[in-house]
Amino acid sequence: MITKLLTTKPLTRKTLANKLSCNKVLAFLGLIPLLVFTGCGMPKPLPPQKPKFNLIYPSSKRFDDQATYQSTLESINNVPLAAEIDGRIIAMPMYEGQKVKKGAPLFTLDQIQQKATADSSAAEARKDLVNAERYIFLNNQGAVSTKDRDYYVTAAIQSADQARSDKATLGYKNVVAPINGTVGNINHKLGSVVRSGESIVNIVDNSRLWLRLDVPGELSYRLKLGMPVQLDVSNKPEIRVNGNVSFIAPALDKQTQTLLIKATFDNPSGVLRNNQRVSARLLFAASTSLAIPEAAVFLQAGKTFVFTAVSPAEARRMLGRPIDKQALPGSLVALQVPVELGTLENGFYPVRNGLGASDRLVLGNLAQITSGAVVASK
Repeated sequence: MITKLLTTKPLTRKTLANKLSCNKVLAFLGLIPLLVFTGCGMPKPLPPQKPKFNLIYPSSKRFDDQATYQSTLESINNVPLAAEIDGRIIAMPMYEGQKVKKGAPLFTLDQIQQKATADSSAAEARKDLVNAERYIFLNNQGAVSTKDRDYYVTAAIQSADQARSDKATLGYKNVVAPINGTVGNINHKLGSVVRSGESIVNIVDNSRLWLRLDVPGELSYRLKLGMPVQLDVSNKPEIRVNGNVSFIAPALDKQTQTLLIKATFDNPSGVLRNNQRVSARLLFAASTSLAIPEAAVFLQAGKTFVFTAVSPAEARRMLGRPIDKQALPGSLVALQVPVELGTLENGFYPVRNGLGASDRLVLGNLAQITSGAVVASK
């Protein structure tokens, strides 16, 4: 009979009568005071409630006095190669992205026209030399004037210089890498005709890079050569490269009132690249300070606050009013406290003013707390 009564049904007159009958049975057994019924079902035990709030003490952490800037890395050794003479590219052993050593062959130009010009200049120089020697002899014999002799001697000197210059152009036939580095974008193909001064390729050495930072003039007095600079790459938190200030401009920019500095970075692994956009942190100094987590801080009317956990007596004294009636002796209640904080770093704020090392902070859903509310029971 009891099993049937435990079956839940809509509360019709019949089922209501059954329910009352069931309660009478259980009352007879002395069980009603111990149970909460859904029909005549057994109650489910309530799960243990977790504390709503956690209490922590401020910790001591190291903070860097720093300024952050966005900038672009530049390769210190970045050599553009251009054709020094007109010609056709007849050989190109290089390829884009190739690692090359200084002196490695890159491309070769034909020099048919240059060789013909050099040969003509050499012949002209030989002819002028013969004429000069003859007029020197005739001048010594008194047959020609000194003016005539000097004319031919000067012509011989000029044509000899021209012949050496034209011959030197033949050395531009084979172009080699001027530095160790990587072959960049190649602007011409094998067989292309190029003009003198036309860019062919860049050789980039990424082993050492620098970047430019425009620092506000009011910080210029804090700058020193050798100051540490850290690089952070967007979406790559594991990449952090250390460098230092290697150049400080002697004067501020007249228009922007900023001071140009350069920071240099060694990059032996090649993880950084020329023209890469990075975040640079200029580290002025480091200090140790009390620190509190970001989760303990909230804003109100543009100011920063935290909740500390204090005794009910102290809360009444600080607030000057009654507090939660559930605040029994030995419990802790929340007290809203204004604080002065430094710059957030790695999830923690340095405490400038308003808190001590012995103050207990409240962590949790701060939006649900008001001053005087119980945050820890006895």
